[in-house]
Amino acid sequence: MEKRRVSVSIEGRSYIVITSDDEKYVHQVAKDVSQSILNASRSAKQLDVRDCAILAAMDFCDDKNKAVKRNKDLVQKADQFITKNNDLNRKVGEYREKLTDAINENTTLVKRVKALEDQLAALSKENERLKKSGDKKVENEKKFEQAVSDKKNEKIMGYVPMRQASLFEDGANNGGGEKK
Repeated sequence: MEKRRVSVSIEGRSYIVITSDDEKYVHQVAKDVSQSILNASRSAKQLDVRDCAILAAMDFCDDKNKAVKRNKDLVQKADQFITKNNDLNRKVGEYREKLTDAINENTTLVKRVKALEDQLAALSKENERLKKSGDKKVENEKKFEQAVSDKKNEKIMGYVPMRQASLFEDGANNGGGEKK
């Protein structure tokens, strides 16, 4: 930046300041210095302008040192926040990875559950079909067992198979009504 000469007046004396700062800013600084000297002269009436200027300079140095300390403290706090923020960002990244893994695993499990449900539905249909065919087999087995039981009962009771003769048969010629 280009440096220029700025003329200011402090306590009735003119000063030329060579600066790259804005002229309005330099005039405001000179006004603040004049006000600080005036405040120092009001607090102690027996001080001359030089003593008041030294007190004003001490106030400015004190304010500057406190501002530097505040700035240093704020920088340290900012560094702590940045460190914590970086740690949190790292943890967020880790949790994001875990969440992605969990979502992928969940998707796989949902597909597996769907496949198992489809398999269960197919097995249920097959089970129903087998039950129906099994019921028919059981019914046929019961009929067969009943027929066997009936035959056994007939033999036990002395069943003699008989044949009913018909009037229209040629059984009368055979002599006993039985057909050969």
